[in-house]
Amino acid sequence: MTPPTLRPYRITCAGLQYIALATGPCQAIADAIALHGAQTITAKPLRLTGGAA
Repeated sequence: MTPPTLRPYRITCAGLQYIALATGPCQAIADAIALHGAQTITAKPLRLTGGAA
């Protein structure tokens, strides 16, 4: 059995923004609720683009 793949999500919660690794957006939101206790949280997939250096 292979372990689940972790993906990066941009979490917005109570004016904070940070990147979290989770198996899906629901897991990212559940972790943020447990960590911060806030109920208004969004989790968006982090899209890596090949921008200029």
